Amino acid sequence: MRILIVCDFLFKYGAQQARSLANIDHDVAVLCRSHAIEFGGSTDERADVLDGLHREGVHIFVVSGRVRSVSAIPALLATRRELRRFDPDVVHVHENHDPRLLALTTGYRTVLTVHDPLGHPGAPPLTRGEDWAFRRWFRRADRFVVHGQALVEELAPIAGRTPIVVIPHGTTVRSRPLVPPPSRNVLLFGRLEQYKGVEVLVAAMQLVWERRPEVRLVVAGEGQAARLVPDDPRISLVARYIPESEVDPLLADASLVVLPYTQASQSGVGLLAIARGVPIVVSDLGALPELAYDRSFVAEAGNPRALADTIVRHVDDGADVRRAVLGHARTHFSWERSAQLSIELYRGLVTAKRSL
Repeated sequence: MRILIVCDFLFKYGAQQARSLANIDHDVAVLCRSHAIEFGGSTDERADVLDGLHREGVHIFVVSGRVRSVSAIPALLATRRELRRFDPDVVHVHENHDPRLLALTTGYRTVLTVHDPLGHPGAPPLTRGEDWAFRRWFRRADRFVVHGQALVEELAPIAGRTPIVVIPHGTTVRSRPLVPPPSRNVLLFGRLEQYKGVEVLVAAMQLVWERRPEVRLVVAGEGQAARLVPDDPRISLVARYIPESEVDPLLADASLVVLPYTQASQSGVGLLAIARGVPIVVSDLGALPELAYDRSFVAEAGNPRALADTIVRHVDDGADVRRAVLGHARTHFSWERSAQLSIELYRGLVTAKRSL
């Protein structure tokens, strides 16, 4: 099949998805924007991802410049002609509000992945133009995809009669889990936004320290919620974008990764952790519990004492638990599984359209 992946700020995810589909011998292209915002502004890191896609035979179409730039129209028309020559069987879109991406892909069978059926608190409101484009994607979608069963109910009220399919968020699973570190460290990393529950974790750690004073907290990432992290010798704060090259060293030092979110759908951070065998503690929100190895890793959202109890229960987990966590990731969240489920969806969509 010929598959076009369309993404804006979810380029890291779209690139991995494209690679997984190309690895099972499909002809895959990515349509994306030229900015490096998702990479903390690092054009070099973004270029490394693009180079990797090229090496694996993935076609790349890039939309440059600002949304309303008149000077970019000739380049857009050229891209449109190139896409017509590629002629995808299916366009798989990741939610965005860029009208150029919408216009470039008009007329194709469309699958829309909705990563967050419910908007995150604190997110800036869309402009009128952005809201128009966002709504048009929804109207155009032939199928919706969400990353967990719990998210189907969240999306259903706005999906209408369009079918919703669950395809787990993919991750690249290691062959062996990371070895438990010698010291006890709890890690929260990623974008530090309002809904990430930084204040809940800080309150929970005060209770953890009453029982386990040697445990350290590491908070790493950029965002306004970094200001909620107190100046405490037991806490290490890395208040900046974490490049991909630093993710594995962070996880290698973590006894647990904690997702104390107060509103959530899924978590790419959680998937990075379990793909390395690092246990995660999650809030009981959205599809987060599906990431946890078992229910003992799930805490009531917004409850510092419940979170502290869960951290203390699992901070000493050893190699046996890590092997089980890795097996859970491989069984349910590997990119191979996500790619196979995606192909089943695409084939069903193409067959259904041909029968009309």
